[in-house]
Amino acid sequence: VRTHFKLRVPSIMAFITQRATVRDEVYAAKMKNDIRELKTMVNVNQISQSTKLLKKKKDMCEVEDAMNFMQGEYRDRMSVCSTRQAEFEKRQTELKDQVMKFEKFIQENDSKLARAETKLKQERKVLQQKIAEFQARQEEERKVKQERQNLIKELGSLRKYRDYLERIVEMTTSEVHSYEEIWDVINRHVTLKSTNNQLIAQVHDGEMKNDANRTELVSVKTDHSNRMLMQNSLIHSHQQHLEEKRQCYRYSTEEKEREDAARKKDRREMGQVNLAVKNLYSRCCATLQTRIAPVAIVEGTKPGDRLKHLEQFLQQ
Repeated sequence: VRTHFKLRVPSIMAFITQRATVRDEVYAAKMKNDIRELKTMVNVNQISQSTKLLKKKKDMCEVEDAMNFMQGEYRDRMSVCSTRQAEFEKRQTELKDQVMKFEKFIQENDSKLARAETKLKQERKVLQQKIAEFQARQEEERKVKQERQNLIKELGSLRKYRDYLERIVEMTTSEVHSYEEIWDVINRHVTLKSTNNQLIAQVHDGEMKNDANRTELVSVKTDHSNRMLMQNSLIHSHQQHLEEKRQCYRYSTEEKEREDAARKKDRREMGQVNLAVKNLYSRCCATLQTRIAPVAIVEGTKPGDRLKHLEQFLQQ
């Protein structure tokens, strides 16, 4: 017989120089106990092998008897369990049938309840409609009675007009206005009323036409006034333009007169210059007493050209 020994190895390692803790001391004590147990087991193993073999056979017989007993007990228990399982399945099937019947009963009751509630709602709705119709009929009846009372009162108030019309029929005996019945008077009144309405409509149309003509006349007057204002404004603008032209003409005339005066002044000065030049030429000729060819001064030449001729003559 082999005996296996197991040593407990610590799960936490420690260094040799590390200081011991309480846990290490407990582990050392356990190691001492394990060593003591190992020594005891080694002593027991020294018993003879034959004794151990007999003991093992005896133990095997006891174990086999126990196994047979347990197998029989297991078979009995399994049969009991099978019986109970069959009973449980039967009971479960019965319960399912009962539950299905109960659910069907509940569904039927729910459907009946839903139909009853729907019918109740419809009946309540119909009842409300009937009550509303009844109240409307009552209100209509009250209005009809009130209208009847009003018509009776109106008939009583209109009876005097009937009496009046009857007296008129009795009083009209002339050929021009003779009425046999009340309806003749009423028809005559309707005719006169229609004629009066037509005349009123004609008067209204005439007034509308007069208003339209009056409005048109006012519009024409307004347009004429506007045109007159525009014409006056245009005339005023033309007058201003004419005045500006006159002013411009006056300014241009004055400017022309000034230019003419300046031109006359220039001509006068030019004549004086020419006269002085001629006198100077005559004096020069008389002083030098030489035969100098006369300078021919062409009429119509410019004064500048004349001065140039004179300068050339003096340089000779």
